[in-house]
Amino acid sequence: MAVLTRGSAISRVDELITELGGDADALLRSHGIDPLAVGDFDRYVRYEDAAAVLGHAAREFDCLDFGLRLGGMQSIASLGPLSVILRNAETVGEAITNVCRFLGNLAPADTARLTTSAGSAIYSYSTILHNDFDRRQTVEKSQTLAMNAINVMSGDRVIPIKVTFQHERLAPLESYFDVFACPVEFGQSQNAIHLSPAHLTRVIEDRDEAALALAQEYLARVHSGVALAEHVRDVTRRLLLVGEAGLSRVARAVSLHERTLQRELAAEGTTFEKILDEVRRATAWELAATGLQASQLASALGYAEQSSFTRACRRWYGESPRDLLKRRRGSRPEDPIL
Repeated sequence: MAVLTRGSAISRVDELITELGGDADALLRSHGIDPLAVGDFDRYVRYEDAAAVLGHAAREFDCLDFGLRLGGMQSIASLGPLSVILRNAETVGEAITNVCRFLGNLAPADTARLTTSAGSAIYSYSTILHNDFDRRQTVEKSQTLAMNAINVMSGDRVIPIKVTFQHERLAPLESYFDVFACPVEFGQSQNAIHLSPAHLTRVIEDRDEAALALAQEYLARVHSGVALAEHVRDVTRRLLLVGEAGLSRVARAVSLHERTLQRELAAEGTTFEKILDEVRRATAWELAATGLQASQLASALGYAEQSSFTRACRRWYGESPRDLLKRRRGSRPEDPIL
């Protein structure tokens, strides 16, 4: 099963590639990524493809600090609802704790931990990427973004005690010092930002408790390691509402070739056609209570012929569209789908 990440994970990568003299669209497409997915929190890309873009660019443009530079260009807004937590938790320590708790829900391949003791506070990060060079670039990008987030939360530049990386140094030491402003060690046991415990007690100014509660509620509902089929179901539901829920359109939205999408859905025991049918069934049940006519409902579900909707309705509910509409118009909104 493909591990996916949000398009926002590689926000501004196209700008950096262009700045270095490259063709961003061509490089992205060579790794199966639709350029329109870059920076879009609602679009998904393969995690390994996103990492491969970083590694490819670093090599092609002889820019071994590519991950550091990209992380420095990214805003914490690229973290989606995690950025809401970062801006609205009570303290820096509480914010980091929540990020560690929820990171895997949005990025199943990533793990973050906060370890505290009397004299230290260590934020560590790891990823399951197997390609060594791509992983190094991704780690450096992620830790740079983490450092940016800590600075934003604190309201000024934080100087860590030290920063450590598991891999050997890629770029000149000056590149790391520009980002972290502290000693950086390589070949260590973890990728970590070592802070003073006092940094965790800093109060985050102008916080919004209601926004924090909403972000936490949302993230609590997002399950770690969500299968591709669930992503496809969500995208199909949204595209159906605008009449574009075909296989090719959905495949583009999740940045996969049509054949690849079908193959990976098959590995999860389903097909695009089955998912589309399930989404249509659920949508028909909802829309049947709104006062639409049968012909309007058939069109809303993407059927070219009303007869196709009639056959589907009988298969789903054992009744004609007219009988379904009559029954649903007298139902309560909370009535379950039969």
